[in-house]
Amino acid sequence: MKAVILYALAGGGHLSAARALKTELEQQGWEVALEDSTKPFGRLIDFFCCDLYRFSAKYVPRAFGVCYRLTDRKKGGSGSMRALGAPLAKRLLPVIERHQPDLVVCAYPFSCQFVGLLKAKGLLKAKVAHLLTDYGTHAAWVTEEADEYWASCGEAGEELIRRGVPKEKITVRGIPINPKFRERPDRAALRRELSLPDALPVLLFMAGSFGVRSVLRAFRTIDALPDAFEAVVITGKNEKLFRRFQKLSASSRHRLHPILFTDRVADYMHACDLLVTKPGGLTTSEALAAGIPLAVFDPIPGQEEDNARYLSRHGLAVLLHPRKPAGSLRELGVRSLNSEKQKTEIG
Repeated sequence: MKAVILYALAGGGHLSAARALKTELEQQGWEVALEDSTKPFGRLIDFFCCDLYRFSAKYVPRAFGVCYRLTDRKKGGSGSMRALGAPLAKRLLPVIERHQPDLVVCAYPFSCQFVGLLKAKGLLKAKVAHLLTDYGTHAAWVTEEADEYWASCGEAGEELIRRGVPKEKITVRGIPINPKFRERPDRAALRRELSLPDALPVLLFMAGSFGVRSVLRAFRTIDALPDAFEAVVITGKNEKLFRRFQKLSASSRHRLHPILFTDRVADYMHACDLLVTKPGGLTTSEALAAGIPLAVFDPIPGQEEDNARYLSRHGLAVLLHPRKPAGSLRELGVRSLNSEKQKTEIG
């Protein structure tokens, strides 16, 4: 059996989820290919779907939120996407067909619409599944042509039903993550290996794709707390942010460990006492699987707001309020959130 997973480079979550799903399907005996669903359409569409998305989410998040909600309509939202995509959809067909797949998985909402058009015109015979990568839903994920919907959680499945998706098409399977996050390594040994203290809480900060300025604000707010702790900040490939945290470490009240890109994120989650991050679907799913208490900050209007509401509503994360800073680490969830409940919620 062959499968193609379509993703886009609009933030890191879609690709990471696609890679995790690829591993999962391969373990079940599938032959799986990953394809960037925006590349066949040329630079303009790639710019619109990825570059413009990143720019608006980072610099004009309110405008992004307005666009997100305007397109999130049963009539008019996804319909306009299909109208715009109709002349382009055929360009995606050769990318899919060269793999001769039995299954096409759409891990990015625009690809759902393009693949739906191909299926509606009888040009694609493979089964189609939509993989939702956030805890909310959007009209762009919904098409009549999809055979299966792989929802992130029960509430997302219920939202899909309200959007007209037949219940029998929906499977709640969670957001795919690397299985490393579900492991339970020796925590004390990990701390020694990562040069982290045994006797103090250690907070892990992650900026995500769009949280450069907001992670600085979040750190400064928490750095003002009277509690004793150390902090690790993973800045990814952002060398400028890394240098800013290096400079900040000289004046920080608490010892700070800035780290550039690392493939040991799972180890840091297992070793630390609290993750402070943007509420992206993939990162928060990894944190819940790892059992690390979670505090989220500055959600982008749209899917991140939906994620933050879901996590806060179920007691799975503390939502940081810039105007109402926490007074202690305990208020942020250190040693207070039940990691077993977290594992149950996402299982």
